[in-house]
Amino acid sequence: MAHTVIDLHCDSVAALMAGKDLRASVQGVHVDLPRLKKGGVGLQVFAAYVPSDTADGTAYRLANERLDAIQTFAASDERLALVKNAAEAGAAIAAGKTGIMQAVENGLAIEDSLEKLESFRLRGVRIMTLVHFRHLPWAASSNDTGPFTPGGGSRGLSRFGEQVVDAMNDLGMIPDLSHASESAFWDVIRRSKKPPLASHSCAYRLCAVPRNLKDEQLKALGDSGGLAGVNFFSLFLSDAFRRSYEENGGSITAAAASVSVPMTLIADHIDHMVTIAGEDCVALGSDFDGIPAAPEGVGGSDFYPVLEAELRNRGYTETRIGKIFNGNVLRVLGQWD
Repeated sequence: MAHTVIDLHCDSVAALMAGKDLRASVQGVHVDLPRLKKGGVGLQVFAAYVPSDTADGTAYRLANERLDAIQTFAASDERLALVKNAAEAGAAIAAGKTGIMQAVENGLAIEDSLEKLESFRLRGVRIMTLVHFRHLPWAASSNDTGPFTPGGGSRGLSRFGEQVVDAMNDLGMIPDLSHASESAFWDVIRRSKKPPLASHSCAYRLCAVPRNLKDEQLKALGDSGGLAGVNFFSLFLSDAFRRSYEENGGSITAAAASVSVPMTLIADHIDHMVTIAGEDCVALGSDFDGIPAAPEGVGGSDFYPVLEAELRNRGYTETRIGKIFNGNVLRVLGQWD
C-alpha cells in the first residue's frame, strides 16, 4: 500500500526564481513535478524564504515576489493545485493532483507590521516560520549566539512577538518553530491557542545541533497536538556528520567527504520522535532544495517510497505510516481552518 505524502517544507522557490521549469525533470534540484508524482506527494509546502541579511525595507517585497512565483507555478499545470486549507488539500489529493501550499520562512518578511502579516494570510499563506538564522527584534533564533534583548515580554518573544503569535491564531496562520530558540519555542507553546508545528527539524538526542528539538520540546509538541516534520539534512540527522562539520571549520563539503550518512537515519529520527512525542506528532519536512547534503540514496521527492518501505520493515503499521505521511498534517490543518 502506497501512502500519499505531505511534505511540510521545501525551498524550491529558489529554482523557480532562477527560471527553472519545475514541471519537467530538472537536473540539480530535489523537487520537480516528475519527482513529486513518482514519490506520491499529494501536498508540498513551498516556503517563500527571506534571508536574514535581506536589506532593510525589502523583505516584504521579496517575500511577495517569491509567493508570486509559487502561485504561478501552481497555476501552470493541471496536475497541480494551489491549496489553502485541509479541505482543498484533501480535494486535490482525491483528484490525483499535487497540492501546493504557501508558507513564509522568516518573520523578517512582515517588517514588524501586523498589517503585512495579515496581507500574507489574505493571499493564502498558511504557515510562517517565525525566525531564521538571526534574532529578530521580536523573536530569538536557535542559530544566533548573540544576546536577545526583547525590551519586555518573555525571553524568546518580545511583546510584539506575542502579538504576532496572537494575530496568527486569529488569522488561522500556523506558527512554525523550526529555527526558533528554545526560549521562543516555549513562549509559543504557552501562548498559542492552537497547535504549532516545527516543519523541518530533527531530534537533538540523536544529533546535537541547536536547530534540533530536545526530548522535552518534542513531548510538548505532542502534548499540544502539534507536529514535528523530520528534516533530511545530513547535518541535522547524523551526529558523526555534525562532529566532522565542526572539526573541519564548518565545511559541509569536508564533512560529506569524510562521513557516510545512511538514509536509515531518517527512520531513526522518526522512531525517536514517535517514542517521545507519539505517532500523532510526527510528520515529514524534507527541506529539499534547502539542504546542501542529504543521506545516501536521497535524491529528491521520488525518495518517499523507499522511506515507506523502511518504516514498514521496522514493523510500522499502515495506520502509523499513514499518520506520519499525511494524516497528522491534515488533522492539524483542519484545526486551524
